[in-house]
Amino acid sequence: MSQEVIPIRVGEITLLSKHLVLIKHNFGESIKLQDVEEQIEGTRRLAKDNNYVVILDGGEVLDIEDDAMNLAARHVDDQWKAFALIIRSVSDRLFANYYLFFKKPVRPTQAFTTLPGAEKWLKQYVPIDGPIDYTL
Repeated sequence: MSQEVIPIRVGEITLLSKHLVLIKHNFGESIKLQDVEEQIEGTRRLAKDNNYVVILDGGEVLDIEDDAMNLAARHVDDQWKAFALIIRSVSDRLFANYYLFFKKPVRPTQAFTTLPGAEKWLKQYVPIDGPIDYTL
């Protein structure tokens, strides 16, 4: 399967397989509400009518508006089955813990240190054809 990519203001959204979407932020971006809206819309466009899961590789984002986090946590989409956060730094871990414990996402959400680790967990929610090429 060829990977479809949608460029966004803060990075890119890639369809890695029929049910797996990767959102990759550029290093050091500030995430605003309209960025999360753009990511949700782009993800839905790539997933089409399929159930899907999302991996967010945040690129060590240090500034995320509260409204943006609330939208990501509270957005209801019956086809979005699970959400994996990739953590690469202490600041990523702090963000992930804050998001998980205080924003209480409506879908299963966990943090991982590797993309394959996230993929393995996400396979319980949708079929993921492999192997997946994470060298984007």
